[in-house]
Amino acid sequence: MTHFPDDANGDMLQLLVESGFRLQQETELDFYIFFKRQDKAETALAAFTEQYPQDRLQLALDAASQWELKLSKQLPLSYQAITDFEAELEALTKKFAGKYDGWGVQEPDESS
Repeated sequence: MTHFPDDANGDMLQLLVESGFRLQQETELDFYIFFKRQDKAETALAAFTEQYPQDRLQLALDAASQWELKLSKQLPLSYQAITDFEAELEALTKKFAGKYDGWGVQEPDESS
């Protein structure tokens, strides 16, 4: 059994392993950042697009009237890779008065 640190990332990775995901495999992860103001969200979107040109970015107004920026990135499914990328995202997010809100992943395709 694989053991992860006792935090949100460790808990999520443990659930993913139990669901059949393979560690270290490149996986598309979705990272979520929220903004209260549209102008800040749009400025952040431009900066994130420049910083991460190979990744998919989507900006939308959510049900709570906050602007949600979703960044989809291929990363190894590892605690260190995810934690390091989160730290990078949080530093960039603060420049635009945003709030980093975690990450998620789609269930693997049954045909894979």
